[in-house]
Amino acid sequence: ETADLLKTMMGESKLTNFQQRVLKDTMTDGQALPTRVNPHHSKDGPSTKTKKKPKAVQRPSGLKSLHAIELEIACDDTEPFKPAPNKYNCEVEKERLTKILRFGTDQPLPRPKLPPVVYKPRLDRFDEILAEID
Repeated sequence: ETADLLKTMMGESKLTNFQQRVLKDTMTDGQALPTRVNPHHSKDGPSTKTKKKPKAVQRPSGLKSLHAIELEIACDDTEPFKPAPNKYNCEVEKERLTKILRFGTDQPLPRPKLPPVVYKPRLDRFDEILAEID
């Protein structure tokens, strides 16, 4: 029964003649059936076809991988940048910003020079009448 079952299975499956012959030979010798049979005739065993290695994904030259960046950060022993302390006056900064809002610039616009005012002495009514008489 096992032999008949094996024959029907070989007929239904798409095995090459070489594969069917190898299976029949191992069955008649009483050996365990092989787990793998080379589809081509070869005395060396499994085929020597080499699998193509997938090409490595090439990144643009300017980009680093996340792993490389993390390694750089971990190995970096320089001190982080600390700016020099400066003297910050809050009131002066407030005044500067209000000038910017008011005038549109940091410095107030120069005031236009007015022409000099000539003062004329005001004549009283008495002086006017004397001027008319003369």
